[in-house]
Amino acid sequence: PCFSDLASLKMGVRTLSEALQLSDECRVITTGSAPFNIVHTNKAWSKLTGFKFTEVANRSNSFLQGPHTEAKLVERMRAASEKGETTRVRVVNYDRYGTPFYNSIEIFPLRDMAGKLTHYCGVLHGEDIPDGVVPPIDRKPEELFGSTSGSSTDPDEEEETAAAASGWPAAAAGRGAGRVKRLRRGGHVTLQEALDNTEDAVVMTQPHPPYAITHVNAPWCEMCGYTLEEVEGLSSSILQGAETDEALLSELMASVRRGESSSATLVNYKKGGARFLNQVHIQPVFNQNDEVDQFMAMLHEVDEKERPPHAAPAAAKKAGRRGERA
Repeated sequence: PCFSDLASLKMGVRTLSEALQLSDECRVITTGSAPFNIVHTNKAWSKLTGFKFTEVANRSNSFLQGPHTEAKLVERMRAASEKGETTRVRVVNYDRYGTPFYNSIEIFPLRDMAGKLTHYCGVLHGEDIPDGVVPPIDRKPEELFGSTSGSSTDPDEEEETAAAASGWPAAAAGRGAGRVKRLRRGGHVTLQEALDNTEDAVVMTQPHPPYAITHVNAPWCEMCGYTLEEVEGLSSSILQGAETDEALLSELMASVRRGESSSATLVNYKKGGARFLNQVHIQPVFNQNDEVDQFMAMLHEVDEKERPPHAAPAAAKKAGRRGERA
């Protein structure tokens, strides 16, 4: 189980900026309205529940419920969420493999400067349940979201089925509701817009060296081959390799240090070493106080024929310079 910092729980999480900070607490962030779909989880949350972010992104939290989850407590959470209130309960939940645990969860409403509710942050504190008190359930992780042959291929229908089994109201259980269109490059991007972007491959980092990764979304994981849990706290240098142009990287990082937007097309490497051409756009992300809170990079994999002249492999550039001198 993951044991969170109780002192931090007493202080609470008030803003999206605070919720996205790297933390040993088990944290999950959802949209601010029903069906309260998941937009971010951290490594500690994954360790407690056994689920990876890519498995649960854009779903409600109902998959944690089971036959011994107290319906009255679920209803209390739902009612508080609809009212935009903070709530705390201790409820029986089930991990990815059907093992029950006591989950002391505090749910914090996150608001912007105008007081508008944008998201919720749940901070979880897991405790083992003594043997024999609550029986485990027979849960096959690969079948949980109806991914086996012959099951529904409609995510909304899958989630409704899970909701019916868990007691969560079907009206608050869809997947994909509230998705936003991809962001336009440039301009003033807020944390809310960056986090809610489910179309582009997005990575978000701290605003200062070493620019540790705080969030990646599902399209980024699919493109690069890493899970959020593998890269949390690391830097984007994990994508660099032999043919990554160091001069282009230096230009990009110089813009980052100045707090400016920048773009480049360079060679990167996926998990396992597969090479790809990455058209990357980096821009600052602002918090509710209009301060640079994170940096966001949007990645787009392009064909080699789209490579601009300045993005030629470093080896080819060196060879060209040798030929010119000859």
